[in-house]
Amino acid sequence: MTKKTDRRQIRTNQLLRQTLFELMDEKNINSITVTDIANRANLNRGTFYLHYRDVPDMLDKLKEEVLQKIKDIVVHIDPRDSRDYAEKGEPYPASEQIFEELIRHAAFFRAIVGPNGDISFVRQFREFMKEHMFAKHAFRMPAGENRIIPSDYLIAYMTSANIGLVIHWIESGMNKSAREMAIMMTQLINYGPLITSGIIQKQ
Repeated sequence: MTKKTDRRQIRTNQLLRQTLFELMDEKNINSITVTDIANRANLNRGTFYLHYRDVPDMLDKLKEEVLQKIKDIVVHIDPRDSRDYAEKGEPYPASEQIFEELIRHAAFFRAIVGPNGDISFVRQFREFMKEHMFAKHAFRMPAGENRIIPSDYLIAYMTSANIGLVIHWIESGMNKSAREMAIMMTQLINYGPLITSGIIQKQ
């Protein structure tokens, strides 16, 4: 394969993906067909099949690609390392990298969490973050009767809260920078909503 052909296939793949996102603004993902994508992109169906088996396969590959890029960052994260950054009012670098990656895939995330997107992806994303970011650390909570919050409940809370923050940001049009979002997340992880919001003063 020549570099020229390779570049052409990359551009075609990008066109197919952008077309899928555009169609997801108009109709439910489950009702989008290969013909819909081919016609809108002004390509023949055979060109589509050079890249994907069908629309679900296309969506699955997009999810896998995006989640792998985020995983490459998440696997190096330990939420406890963010404390020094929180005290200085700075963003935890890995959190900022995650938001930068989300911005790079803005079209995908806006489509996937939009009204015509894939509801199951939010659950999949939550489980992904739980496994790779929070559960692996287990927060080393004290064992026994003195434990107020069982670790599985804490992990569920932390995961859902952070995913909720991300989803709200996406639905709001990603109107804050990666740095701003990372600062918020760093503060919330370390101090919780009451101190971060100023309702309770930090000691």
